Amino acid sequence: MNAIRSSLQRQLFQDDEERLSAIVSLVKIDGKKKKRPSYLCLTLSAEHPICVRIYLVKEDKEDSYRKKEKFQLREVRAVDGLNPRKPMPDFSITLSDRTFRLTASSCEEKDTFIRQLYKMASKFFPFAMPDFMNVPIPVEEPVIIVPIARPEEEQAAIEEYQPISTKEEADFRRLLQVTELKLDQADLFVKALSNQLQSLDGANIESMMGSEKAVNQLLDVLDGAIDKVSELDVEMNRCDQILCVVRDSVELIEEKDSLSVVERKNKEKLEKEARHLVAHLDILSSKHLQVLSEANISDPASISRVVEAARAVSQFVAETPKTLRQMKAYQDQNSKLSVLDLFVDRLMSHLTALFNNLADMTEAQDWHSLSIPKQSQRHRALSPLADLMGWLKSTRDNVYRAAIDRYIDATRKLYQRLFDRFFDVICNEITKTAAGTSDRRSSSGSGEGMSANSLSTLIETVLGELNPVITNEQKFCLRFFHINSENAIGSDTLSMDSGDSGSIGARGVDKQVNEQVRLMMGPLFDSSLSSNLDRFTKACCKSNRSNILLLFVIMSKKVLSSTESGSYYAVTFGSLVVLIKRQFDMYMEMEAQNLREMKLTKKTRVGILPTMDKLALMIRLSEDRFKGSDRRTDLEKWYVTLVKATCEGIEKTASSPYSKSPPTVVRFENYHQLYQTLSEQKINCLDHYRKEAKRMTEENIEMYVREHMGRPLEKIHLFFDSVSRAKDRIRAEEIAYQQQFSKMELKKVISQYPGKEVRKGLEQLYKKLEKHLVDNSSLLQVVWRNMQEAFIKQMQSYQQIMAECYPNSKIELEVSIDDVLSYFSDIAQSH
Repeated sequence: MNAIRSSLQRQLFQDDEERLSAIVSLVKIDGKKKKRPSYLCLTLSAEHPICVRIYLVKEDKEDSYRKKEKFQLREVRAVDGLNPRKPMPDFSITLSDRTFRLTASSCEEKDTFIRQLYKMASKFFPFAMPDFMNVPIPVEEPVIIVPIARPEEEQAAIEEYQPISTKEEADFRRLLQVTELKLDQADLFVKALSNQLQSLDGANIESMMGSEKAVNQLLDVLDGAIDKVSELDVEMNRCDQILCVVRDSVELIEEKDSLSVVERKNKEKLEKEARHLVAHLDILSSKHLQVLSEANISDPASISRVVEAARAVSQFVAETPKTLRQMKAYQDQNSKLSVLDLFVDRLMSHLTALFNNLADMTEAQDWHSLSIPKQSQRHRALSPLADLMGWLKSTRDNVYRAAIDRYIDATRKLYQRLFDRFFDVICNEITKTAAGTSDRRSSSGSGEGMSANSLSTLIETVLGELNPVITNEQKFCLRFFHINSENAIGSDTLSMDSGDSGSIGARGVDKQVNEQVRLMMGPLFDSSLSSNLDRFTKACCKSNRSNILLLFVIMSKKVLSSTESGSYYAVTFGSLVVLIKRQFDMYMEMEAQNLREMKLTKKTRVGILPTMDKLALMIRLSEDRFKGSDRRTDLEKWYVTLVKATCEGIEKTASSPYSKSPPTVVRFENYHQLYQTLSEQKINCLDHYRKEAKRMTEENIEMYVREHMGRPLEKIHLFFDSVSRAKDRIRAEEIAYQQQFSKMELKKVISQYPGKEVRKGLEQLYKKLEKHLVDNSSLLQVVWRNMQEAFIKQMQSYQQIMAECYPNSKIELEVSIDDVLSYFSDIAQSH
């Protein structure tokens, strides 16, 4: 406690110039145990006036404390020791209107703290002492001095009394030295002070009487000064009136000057506006209007002049201030702009015809069947009109949007025809390749359909043809229609070789493409691409359903390696992956359903279910396809579903009324096969199910042994079973004296089971086991060994009962445990 006291003094009270007077360690506060130690501290301030405080201190961490609550000593109303007859660490303190129920770490600490608190209260608050109740420790009664009643003035003087300071004491002692007196000569000191006071009063009176004439002179000077001040006040009033007249004149001059300045500025502004209007009217010349009225949009050479004239008209309309549009000069010039509307109508007609004609021109070109015709020639033909399209965007937004709609309508039909033709050839190629591969593999005993290389080549062909078509169309639309896109692609082709493994799903890519690009490219490609990509995916799966595994892996790898996320081609990637993922999930769900539904239509011996080979083949194929793939997580989720479906199929088959095999045999044979399949592949996510399959195998073998081993020593078992029940009523040593459990009865029962009879029963049991299990089952010897252990445990229990109930009778079974072991071994070897 001394170390804690020193630590508290140093950390909490030394800087505040307080001294720790008493401390008590608390175990409980208000009935609640504290996880960390708390302390109640009593302190005194070091300077006058002395202040006594009570602190509740809490330990935050080792050797670190903080003040939680603080109270003044005058706030203490009562201290209760709770039980004066019995030493106890509990006590309570009432502070103002709060009562704290505390428990000290020891009675000694509590008593010491209360004693010190009592002393402090007696010393500093003798007239407002707290109530100390049930305190058994002896405390000194404070000596209270009752003051004698005095007049109110004297009482006030006593209350206002303050002790002398150090300086006052030094001055007093200096005065004593001057008078050459000591402290015990107070009367002589008072007399000397009185004499000095009288002499000083006389000197003051004489000084005042000698200065009467000077005082009168001072009064005369003051009267003269007052007269001068009055004269100055009159003069200042006169000057103030003059200044008011001057101020009014100056304000009038300033107002006239301000009006002249405003007039000058207005003239300058008017001149500037007039010059601006004249210059603005000159922007639109008659030549510009003539170019627009005679515009030949089909001639690339004249398009630049048309663009210049159109921009001049736009500048004239846009830059004319609204305040000047009422002027006759502007209205006369504006009346000539009707030619602009005619030009816009001719431009829209020309664009519509051009869009349709160029689409037909592309359609007529001759291309390879496994390729999509490129649109570079069509784009070059439209490029000269890009400036006019930009002018429409800035001046005629509704016309600009109508032009986009007409372009989309014509181009969408073009791409629909091109994609339909291309994917027709691709799907026919898939069918042809799958048929040829199936013929070759059927001759070698395999029928997996299209090879991985053939499928990968077809995917590369599809993506290789779609890439330049979509990318070039996007670049053309951005330039031709002046679409602002921060994510517009800058390279000619889309890189497929990046090692970036960032996850770019279909939705993630779509968010990265600029909204304007998406709104432009979506109507061009969405309908035609979605249907054809879905057709391509289904064609791949139709040749062989397992192709979806390879398709999913290849496309996921390409999406993850894509670096051109701003291209709409990336959205195409994402759309294809979504379609493939949907087919992948459908394929896995179908496989799970096949594993789950194992129907038996007639009584049959089950054995190993065909679904076990299907699951093993499915896992081997999936592991081969997904080797090194970043989408393995999706596969592992389906692994769990497939294994659960397989287990459901085992349980349904085991409980089927058409099964001739015992349910336990169906379970442990198939769960053992599942355990072997999962152990061969060593898939981490299936480790739990591998262990569960092993547990189910062992559990069902044990159940089979209990159900089918029976009781080879039936009468012996019934006899000892009755003995076991009798032991609950009478003592073991009295069993042999019961008539039905006598030694004669025991010998009679045992004699019915010689070694020959036991061996015969075990041979019949082995034949039944061979009949239940599949041929050449690896579990035959495992189950037979479990039966051997169960039989021996039965014999050991019989021997234990005979040792307890028939001691020293020398009665034993006809066969020993060694004989039984020999029977089991011989039977197993002979079969």
